Amino acid sequence: MMITDRVVVSAIEPEDIPIIVRWRNAPEIYAGFVEYEPLNTVGQRMFLERLAQDKTRRLWLISVRDSGARPTYEKQNRPTPDAIPIGTIGLIDIDLRNRRCELGPLFVGDHNYRRFDIVADAELLVLGHCFNHLGLHKVYTYVTDSNRRVVRLHTSLGFKEEALLREHTFGDGGFGDLHVLSMLQHEFERRYPHE
Repeated sequence: MMITDRVVVSAIEPEDIPIIVRWRNAPEIYAGFVEYEPLNTVGQRMFLERLAQDKTRRLWLISVRDSGARPTYEKQNRPTPDAIPIGTIGLIDIDLRNRRCELGPLFVGDHNYRRFDIVADAELLVLGHCFNHLGLHKVYTYVTDSNRRVVRLHTSLGFKEEALLREHTFGDGGFGDLHVLSMLQHEFERRYPHE
């Protein structure tokens, strides 16, 4: 578990699967992903079971710490008493030899908590895990051009744009560009000194 005053990033429990599927299939979330297949609960459960054995990927639940709210579904295993599940964040292609990985599926499904400070806290927790715990040198990410808010989020936290892959994805009846952004360990440490 990773935690700040605003956010908890924790393991996904089986009870979380239906809400993740609902969030992920929402049109405004779905549009920001490169994958085009909608999710279902059986497929998500099987994916998480495979993921438990996969050393190259991680997926966590993002919860906001809000003592005045209740989860939107029955959640038995709350990482903190005030944790309200709102989305997911993960890592893909963890490569310990080359010390790099992709910052993967990041989304906030709960409209009430789509705020910069909350998403930034979750992303910084995961970046700290990458650089301080896993000892990685580089974290990179891909963001569709239609998801400019996420491009701005990443760059405001210190990611640099490495490339723009022109007409790299297909969706909504046409091709779209894909941004490639990255952050290096020394850039993270300079900007967010480890205490």
